Amino acid sequence: MPHSTILHVRSTCGLYGAERALLSLAASTPSPWRAQVCSLVPPGRVDVLSGAAREQGLDALTLEVPGRFSAMAVATLASEVRRRGVGLLHAHDYKSLTLGAAASALAGVPLVATYYGDTGATPALIAYEGFARVLGNCTRAVAAVSRELTARLRRYVHRSPVVYIPNALPLAAECTEAERLQAREALGLAPEGSVIALVGRLSVEKGPQVLLDAMQRLVRTPGATVPTLLLVGDGPLRDSLEAQAQGLPVRFLGFRSEVRSVYAAADAVVMPSLREGMPLVALEAMALGRPLVASGVGELPHVLGTGRGLVVPPGDAGTLASALAGLLTAPGWRTRMAQAAREYVVTHHAPERMANRYIESLYLPALMDPREEQVAAG
Repeated sequence: MPHSTILHVRSTCGLYGAERALLSLAASTPSPWRAQVCSLVPPGRVDVLSGAAREQGLDALTLEVPGRFSAMAVATLASEVRRRGVGLLHAHDYKSLTLGAAASALAGVPLVATYYGDTGATPALIAYEGFARVLGNCTRAVAAVSRELTARLRRYVHRSPVVYIPNALPLAAECTEAERLQAREALGLAPEGSVIALVGRLSVEKGPQVLLDAMQRLVRTPGATVPTLLLVGDGPLRDSLEAQAQGLPVRFLGFRSEVRSVYAAADAVVMPSLREGMPLVALEAMALGRPLVASGVGELPHVLGTGRGLVVPPGDAGTLASALAGLLTAPGWRTRMAQAAREYVVTHHAPERMANRYIESLYLPALMDPREEQVAAG
């Protein structure tokens, strides 16, 4: 197949959900397509994305980009596109989309993009993310990872099709009882007693501050089960969260490349996010057989459905505390919920399914010659 090499480009500061979704897509893209990864990093920053890509057998490169935009980086990216015989650029965030739009024009290759959702963390990011939505018009096609995000993007992107393609991840075996006991011993936790986990970047949009508020409410509620909270991840809220957690049974575990043991130790996983697209943490927890309590944002209400998890209003610490209190005292309920959740993920979120949808909905239409498009349309 001509022009079958795809270069995935993302600006990254760690190995979080969007990076893992990108790697899952690249690794599951079938022959004769060939996926490569380009990681955009500030000068001197460790490039974890390219390292993880190479561990999966993918060809990867690191491109240092000072600031938000660099003409030199655009020229280097375009040069790499030509040298590697890349036929399609695939941008995965606002910075890669900005550089990719310029590089695709310079190298003469089409551009597609995936949107994972806005963070809205700072006024500057709000502006950049708004600009990125408009830049969707410079692509041949756009994918959004949630239905809500798809509808929102269609208000800004008029020149390119916007399609909904949910995230996926390699499916692992469920956590066993033996793993639970081993994980708790390794973490210094008692075999019994309630444990919950939050896995993700410690930033405002992920809502860890809301979960700590819920924990404080549980402590003040007579007779309520107060779980040990495992916080996995790092980010700008780390110091303020540590101050907020004073006197609470909270363990800050920092960023971990391996999180299966944390899921194994937990009775439930919590996602108190204020904004989301289709978070891989949710799919990961569901695939491993861990019940999920999550805010009703992004694709989460659709994924959790009825009986596959608990959905609470975003930012509502009181309702979150009540949901945790009920779930942690009902082991049979947790088991039924976890079984239904895993069955759903296995059926709907296999990585091969995601890769095929990208090929059919984005890659093939993007690579079609404009004259062929006119024939197909007419």
